[in-house]
Order: sequence, then C-alpha cells, then structure tokens
Amino acid sequence: MAASLQKHVGLNRCVNHKINKDILVFIYHLCMQKFFTDNIKPMKPIIYSCSGCSSAAQMANYMAIQIDRKGIADMSCIAGVGGNVKKLVNTARAGRKIIVIDGCPLACSKACLSHHGIEPDLHIELTGYGVKKQNHVDFDKDQAEELLKLVEDKIEENIQSEYSLENKTSYENAEN
Repeated sequence: MAASLQKHVGLNRCVNHKINKDILVFIYHLCMQKFFTDNIKPMKPIIYSCSGCSSAAQMANYMAIQIDRKGIADMSCIAGVGGNVKKLVNTARAGRKIIVIDGCPLACSKACLSHHGIEPDLHIELTGYGVKKQNHVDFDKDQAEELLKLVEDKIEENIQSEYSLENKTSYENAEN
C-alpha cells in the first residue's frame, strides 16, 4: 500500500520520514474522495417514448427525440427493454430518473418498464392533453411543439429540480 501511495500521490519524502501508514492511507482516501466528488457529472434522466404506428405514438417519439437532442434527458430504447435486451434493461435499472411519454392510454412504454419492476418518475400520456390518436396520418407538428414546451416544463418541475438550469449548464461545461 505504501508503494502505491508513493507512486500515485508522490509521498516519497513522507514515507522516508516514517509518517504513520494509516495517516497516509487516510490522506490518500480523502484526496481520492475529493477528486471523484469534483469530477462526477450529474446524471441526466432517461427518457423513453412510445413509437407505435399512430399519430399520437409518433408525436411521443418526436418529442422524446427533441428532449434528447436538447440535452435535457438521454433517450434510450423502450423496444430493447420490452424485448428484455440485457444492456438496455440494465440501463433502465441504473437508478437514474425516468421519464416516459406514451401516445395513448395503452401506455405501452410504461408497461414495458413495469415488466421489469420499474416505475417512471414522470409519465406523460398525450391523449390526456388533447392529442388525437389516428392511424395512417402524421401528427400535428404545431401541436407537438406546443406540448413539447409543456413537457419540458414538467420535466424541470418534477425531475430536474436537482439539475436546474444552472446545474445543467455546469453539466454541459463538464462534458466539453
């Protein structure tokens, strides 16, 4: 242990002066704790969305992609969770906050997570906000943009209180 401390912390002189090894170990752990505390980035929430065939489902997917691209949350694959893909299930179980946008009351994305005992921290169902579920038509982009602002506000209120815009900025600066 002393050799490792000498190498990583540069304590050759301290060891030569016969400072108690327990003190050196304690100092080393304090230094490492400070390093990791200062260098840990806050974890953004994960967002999942419905991506079914209806206009409401496609709007949900569009909104989740926009939230991902804006850096508000990291989008992950709900089909992989539903398909029991180990890496994607582990991502869902990683302890991060989870946001789900479903297009309709069937709530398929929420159901995929619940099969693994995971409940979202924020669940948004778009037909509850006046979105019409229609087959063989595209979603209303103007309505999607209006709802996107509402969803971003809900995320800020319910999920990102610990990340606030100030912390989000520091997260983005830490990435660069």
